[in-house]
Amino acid sequence: MLLNGNVTAILSWGYTFIFILFYWFSYQQSTHLWRAPYTRYISVATAFGLVLWLFVKFRFHLPWTTYWIEIGDYLVLATLMYGYFKIQDKDRRIKDRLFQSANWDALTHVQNYAAYDRAVGFHFHQSNTHHRDLAMIMFDIDHFKHINDTYGHLAGDEVLKQVASTVATVLKPFGSDIVLYRTGGEEFNILLPDRDLNRARPIAQEVFDAVKGLTTTYNGTDLQVTISVGVSILHDGDRNPLDFYKRVDANLYHSKQTGRHRITAS
Repeated sequence: MLLNGNVTAILSWGYTFIFILFYWFSYQQSTHLWRAPYTRYISVATAFGLVLWLFVKFRFHLPWTTYWIEIGDYLVLATLMYGYFKIQDKDRRIKDRLFQSANWDALTHVQNYAAYDRAVGFHFHQSNTHHRDLAMIMFDIDHFKHINDTYGHLAGDEVLKQVASTVATVLKPFGSDIVLYRTGGEEFNILLPDRDLNRARPIAQEVFDAVKGLTTTYNGTDLQVTISVGVSILHDGDRNPLDFYKRVDANLYHSKQTGRHRITAS
């Protein structure tokens, strides 16, 4: 209205108000999971279309025949747009599901090995390029095979879910950049960007203590769970993420070989 000099025109103000109201109603429909979405959409589009084209009719002195022809064309276009947006929405949902399945573990709802592999490659490159610290915590559940063999795989699944949920909760206060990954059957990794060994050790201890106090109940049986932990940091001599991984893995192996239920950090 400012550009075409219609600031004082009542019809222009009315048209603008109706258009804003139309947008608000449409937005409300898009954010609520109400029933019969097409019926609601076309009803709102028709109601506002009739009013908006009525303003156009009076503004440009259009005959009623033209008005109804334009309304018909408008409703055809509105229906086509609805179909287009439905296709776009379905495509987005499919992509979201594919992303979830590709990056998240279905059982524990933490990120999986594929996500870890991309993340460690990215952080390795960032740390080498910008001379930033990078630490990693790796742990697995002690005597997990015994749990599966004694109580069944469903019991093992419950233990995995409880451990993952507990550790994810413990990590939240330390920052959103610290991420938990399930990288194997009962093996988990935690990447800690911009943390040296002195900052990584207390986090590993928090994780260790939280799981140590965890009791998982399955079929009336209380299962006490502990973990073995390995911690290390990126070294200047690491040529690739695998060199880094091997050192952390070696520390985890040392914890398991020396009695389990302990932390090895170097």
